[in-house]
Amino acid sequence: MTDDEVFDNYGDEPLIFSHYYNFVFVFKSAPLENGGRLYLKLGGNMEKVSAMAVDTEEPPTLNEIGDNDYAYMKDAENKLAWEHGEPI
Repeated sequence: MTDDEVFDNYGDEPLIFSHYYNFVFVFKSAPLENGGRLYLKLGGNMEKVSAMAVDTEEPPTLNEIGDNDYAYMKDAENKLAWEHGEPI
């Protein structure tokens, strides 16, 4: 899938906070209609993380914050189907 296809088709899917590890916040979507799931990793270092705010009441979406960070999609078989940005 291309970036445009993913952002157009799945860009408004809510991404729920999953976990935090080593200066990286990880968010993931609920299972998608194709059986896959979106993931978004934010942060990467202390400077970025200290400037972030995570709102558990309003989940972010790819269209809101995913353009400049590392996002990826795994298919129903848990294989990488798409990625955007540089891995953190």
